[in-house]
Amino acid sequence: MKFKIIPSKHAEANELLKIQKEAFHSDLIKYKDYHTSPATESLDYFFFRMQNSLHYSIFVDGRLAGGICLVKQAKDHNYLYRIFLGSEFQNKGLGSKILQELERQFPKVKKWSLDTPKDNRRNRHFYEKFGYKKTGEQQVNEYLTLINYEKIL
Repeated sequence: MKFKIIPSKHAEANELLKIQKEAFHSDLIKYKDYHTSPATESLDYFFFRMQNSLHYSIFVDGRLAGGICLVKQAKDHNYLYRIFLGSEFQNKGLGSKILQELERQFPKVKKWSLDTPKDNRRNRHFYEKFGYKKTGEQQVNEYLTLINYEKIL
């Protein structure tokens, strides 16, 4: 599968939001996080994030497959606020390639941070395998605790 990561266009917002909601729907049901879940995000807020962050679209074989939202914390520190792929593009080895490409596209960034659900062993294993180290955790509600991760290059 051939992929590319390019800055998102406003015309892609509706489709990107649809993919995001699909990708995070099972988490919404599991964690009952109706206030901050990507699955409940409005189109207006999605536009806001596109305008106030580094927002990218992921294309696989020419098709819009998902998105990435980065928040610049400092000139050498990016926070991976969100990354998502449509279900038909998941579990195909794209995640590792996408993270490697992000690091390649941002050579001046020496610190990456993100968070992921504590009980999502698969995500945690993925990020830890990729060099991320646990730095803390935060409880969102009685069902959801997030683990904070950092990777220093």
